[in-house]
Amino acid sequence: MKFETTTDQFLAAVATAARFIERRANLPVLAGVLIVADGNRILLRATNLECGVEISLPGKVSENGTVAVPGGVLVGFLNNARGKSVTAELKGEIFKLETEHADASIKTIPHNDFPLLPRVAATNSFVVKAQDLVKAIRGVAYCASLSAVKPELQSVLLWAEGGKLIAVATDSFRLAEKSVPLRKGGTVPQLLVPARNAAELMRIVEGQSGDVEIYYNENQLSTQINNTYYTSRLLDGSFPNYRQILPKSFSTEAVVLREDFGGALKALSIFADKFAQVALAIDPVKKSVFLTSRNPDVGEQVSTIKATIKGDQAAMSFNGRYLADSLQSISGDSVRLHSNGPGKAMLIKDASDDSFLYLAMPMNR
Repeated sequence: MKFETTTDQFLAAVATAARFIERRANLPVLAGVLIVADGNRILLRATNLECGVEISLPGKVSENGTVAVPGGVLVGFLNNARGKSVTAELKGEIFKLETEHADASIKTIPHNDFPLLPRVAATNSFVVKAQDLVKAIRGVAYCASLSAVKPELQSVLLWAEGGKLIAVATDSFRLAEKSVPLRKGGTVPQLLVPARNAAELMRIVEGQSGDVEIYYNENQLSTQINNTYYTSRLLDGSFPNYRQILPKSFSTEAVVLREDFGGALKALSIFADKFAQVALAIDPVKKSVFLTSRNPDVGEQVSTIKATIKGDQAAMSFNGRYLADSLQSISGDSVRLHSNGPGKAMLIKDASDDSFLYLAMPMNR
């Protein structure tokens, strides 16, 4: 094997592929990036068996061949290599790289057992704008559970109805839903994408313009973005029927400025206890929302936010970090807080955009 390509292109492709390697894998080959030189193209492949990527880039191939190289070592060298072009050559079990200012000899990994990436037939698919897909995943992924007790909660749910793609994630303590327009495809069944894989899909799509077509079957999801093919396994499970727990009406509604709400929560975190508990009180008479945090070892703070309020007085406690997290998905100037009183979940929405909702469960203590 021998080829030459631009350093920037090769580094970008290797850096992307290296995100998919499994450094602590039982199979040593999964710690490597597979490189195939064939004709006038160079193909890079990496997978952790949960998701994988193939990237094709142009190059001048003098000799066809295949090699697997430790991804971390390859990225490390290219990150510090200078020069416009890089020449790569396989000599025995050593992969030699040379730029204008540096060269390296990297021990290779046996590649015969390197997994193939599954290909999803184009039978079922939907089309969405690239940036809308990014918004959908980014708007909810932080709510996915970190616990493996319920694998289905470690996922981002994607489904579609009524011409909208809907993304949902929950860890049982809070839930986020974000909807974006579909470009093609009316309905899509529930697709449970592992949260880590959904984040990688977002990174693959991020920066792209135009539409993205997502293909799926019972077990896999995939897409082709320019020179990059991405695939992820889908979880076999049932996502909670969250629509049943969404309140249909509320006894209290408060509208506050996003900047005021976020600033207060940030300041309150200094005084929060180990549970990050924040007491929230909505007072229609004083037309204010009061936020209080208290730590016996530090002190206490009360923040007052002017609000437009309809309905009854309400008071409850929440994890302050969970309330603050909701604001990263709200771009408008104002936030709506919907409540049914103590012990009930609070619904948080962008006052000017119904495409996002956030449900926060109260704290019992």
